[in-house]
Amino acid sequence: MAGSRMIPVRLPALALSVALSLGACGSSPPPSAASAEQAEATTTSATAAQQPKARLPELPAADVVHHLRGNEADLRRCFFANPSLRGAVRFVWKLDVTGKVHGIRPESSTLSDPRVEACISERVSEIRFGDLEKPSIAHWTFVFRLVDPPAKSKSGRTAKKRKSAPGDERGLQIDPSSAGVLAPDAINNVVEAGFPLFARCYRDGVNRDINLDGTVRLHFTVGSAGAVSEVRDQGSDLTDRQVVDCIAEGFYALRFPEPQHGSVSVLYRIGFQAG
Repeated sequence: MAGSRMIPVRLPALALSVALSLGACGSSPPPSAASAEQAEATTTSATAAQQPKARLPELPAADVVHHLRGNEADLRRCFFANPSLRGAVRFVWKLDVTGKVHGIRPESSTLSDPRVEACISERVSEIRFGDLEKPSIAHWTFVFRLVDPPAKSKSGRTAKKRKSAPGDERGLQIDPSSAGVLAPDAINNVVEAGFPLFARCYRDGVNRDINLDGTVRLHFTVGSAGAVSEVRDQGSDLTDRQVVDCIAEGFYALRFPEPQHGSVSVLYRIGFQAG
């Protein structure tokens, strides 16, 4: 056994001679060929069992969004089972080469109503994710009501209160109390790569309100593995809550370089203007 210690033992000369004589008389027959083959097969099986299973490739976030698109209304209706609900739920599922969903399950959730999770699981399972070269795995985080509903004026219309951005407000601010370290340029590069996801969210909002504009301010945490573990609103003044939820979902899909020494908290500001 690996790591075991060998303890030397001295045998009397007579006992040693007897042992050698018994071996020479053929009291223990040599192993047969079949026994050798069986032992080799057992060793091969044990070695294979010890090898880690190959991880399935992950479907890119852009591909997940592409196939979720057009199903947003049905997915969002799942939250209406409990309209007062707020939070996020992250799902993982496997895909075969035909794009069919298998084994969907929630990985993490801040929701308190299993009906919503069951509804989302059912809706996603009905979606086909296109022909794939090989079986894959997919992740997505669904966000609901990240921001409070906008206040309404006495006339019943939504009051559009725009915050005047401070002159020194930056697009990226790293919380100085963060335990980890991640270069601002590295953060910017990843977020900017996600702009097509955010632009899609805004275009859907403009289809509902042609004059929609404003600023989305999100606070997110990059965990030790580079994945986003939490997204919170930090004073967004864009009045379409669905757009803010959608952009938050896009942030959850980003993958950053692994921070050094722990997690990193970031405040990021993105401005949107119609026209």
